[in-house]
Amino acid sequence: MSIKALRALKAITETGSFAAAADQLGLTLSAVSLQIKTLEQQLNTSLFDRSGRNAKLNHNGQQVLARAEQILNLYNQLGYDLDDSEHFSGQYSLGAIHSVQIGPLAPILASLHKDHPNLQIKVRRGQSAELAKGIEKNQLDAALITEPITHYASNCSFTPYTEEPFYIVANQGATIADETKLLHQVPFIRFDKKAWAGAIIDEELMQRGIQVNEWMELDSMEAALRMVEYGLGITIMPLSRQRSQQLAKSFQLILFGTPPLKRSIGVYQKLNNSRAPVTKLVYELMVKHVIS
Repeated sequence: MSIKALRALKAITETGSFAAAADQLGLTLSAVSLQIKTLEQQLNTSLFDRSGRNAKLNHNGQQVLARAEQILNLYNQLGYDLDDSEHFSGQYSLGAIHSVQIGPLAPILASLHKDHPNLQIKVRRGQSAELAKGIEKNQLDAALITEPITHYASNCSFTPYTEEPFYIVANQGATIADETKLLHQVPFIRFDKKAWAGAIIDEELMQRGIQVNEWMELDSMEAALRMVEYGLGITIMPLSRQRSQQLAKSFQLILFGTPPLKRSIGVYQKLNNSRAPVTKLVYELMVKHVIS
């Protein structure tokens, strides 16, 4: 059996169809179908439940997929760090939430690339929950995310490197200083409750019995800031020290909660993964950036 067939199997399960997998892999539909047909013949078993329209693995297919992912991970690691013990090489997949990408990520990656030019870094953006699943499904080597609000997978670890307080962000023209009155009277722009930050905000509001004057929900902090800028309401969001200093020039920022509500930002990764040494360096660079 071929590595290409295993990649096709994984792509089909990720995308949900043979056609989408073909697009992802840059192959024709017939090529992907042939690879799966050949794989099934070699294993002498059917891998998919073909009674429906969607490509759904049967029990045997699920077992083969789990083994295929292990084989693919080992295959992708064949060339890792073979040049010498002091320089990293090969591909390194890193997930990062938006606040990290617009903050410390660029200087961190610049430093990493300077010292390890043969390390091929791929960055994936997403919300914390999405990136955590990417780690658990072996799609990422590490992710810079917020601390999981539920118990994370037993084979994964989260190591925090900083905290971000939550702020009420209001237009410069807002005149109400008391946060409860501000949230009750001024139109509230809510951050998506499906995101971990949105869930933390919603839980705090409920625990304190604060009834907000909600009229909009967004899945982008930058979009929420834009709405506040034009006087359409107020919002609550977590901000790093550098980001809060920048926004204080254009917005009113009020710490939310007593004591202030905070979230932890850190590194999420599989335990004992082969890219742990690279992730350790990323973590150290992040800590250095935070305290500088």
